[in-house]
Amino acid sequence: MNQRITKSYQFNYDLKQLRAFLEIAKEKSFSKAAENLFISQPAISRKISQLEEALKCQLFIRENNTVKLTPEGEELKNKLPIVFESLNGITESLTSLTKKKKLKLGYTCAAMSSFLPEMIREITDKLENYELIFSEGNTTELIDKVLNNNIHCAFIMAQPKHETLLTINIRPEQMGLMIPDNHPFNSLNEIPIELLQYETLILFPKPQNPSLYDHILECCMAAQFSPNAIIEADSCNAIFGFVAAGTGVAFIAESMAGLCMKGTRYKPLVQPGPEIEFSFISNNLSMEDWHMVFENLISDNYFQNTFNNNYSEKSLSAQNSI
Repeated sequence: MNQRITKSYQFNYDLKQLRAFLEIAKEKSFSKAAENLFISQPAISRKISQLEEALKCQLFIRENNTVKLTPEGEELKNKLPIVFESLNGITESLTSLTKKKKLKLGYTCAAMSSFLPEMIREITDKLENYELIFSEGNTTELIDKVLNNNIHCAFIMAQPKHETLLTINIRPEQMGLMIPDNHPFNSLNEIPIELLQYETLILFPKPQNPSLYDHILECCMAAQFSPNAIIEADSCNAIFGFVAAGTGVAFIAESMAGLCMKGTRYKPLVQPGPEIEFSFISNNLSMEDWHMVFENLISDNYFQNTFNNNYSEKSLSAQNSI
């Protein structure tokens, strides 16, 4: 059986000879075909002679500087496009098997400063067939990108409840305070939040993360004060710069303490205090391998206790349907 298969696929001609034949048939000229294929005219003539010998028939008739196909040549011309299309399909099919899928993942600065680097290491090992494409943004931007299918998923600083969002809550992280290095608070090991009533708070604009913005102000209200003044800054670097300039103090994630720039210091707050509620969000509940890998990894190492109710109900429903 194997010998018959092997023997039936042994040919005395090659693809280059067939390609030369098709080019001549198209141009009706040996010289023009040779020019198109970047080979010499004697070389293309030799390829056709070898092909005719292998097929045991004449393919072209040359008369008075014209080139015509023989009936055998016409038959071959009609058959070859199907052969080349089939070969091209094989190439594309094999390429698609080895080509990595793209997985677009969004993240906030705080997530990348906290648990995300370790998670990326584990995810990279588990999703070898995926190319991870990262996109930084604030929480509101990333939610919009997931909802609009601009990215597949994101790690954000909120735990949104949205009918088309699937949210897996990640354990929260305490916030501390970044202060100027010449601030009187430097003498304290921990700062009670009520001492901030006379300070200017440097916060991100509320539209970037309404829930965290409100949470910080609620913690201030719980300590019986409203902020003396608020300066809003669009980026982490701008917030750090304003603190270094001595214009105010800023709430930052505990994991970002090591990012304090020259002119600033990190101080923990007396607990309880504000905290960041991280989550992993995606737009649809597809049982694709990448989503299940994230779900299992978060469940094993970063879980906050329970899934978002919206997620749990959909997840259970989907699993029951599998």
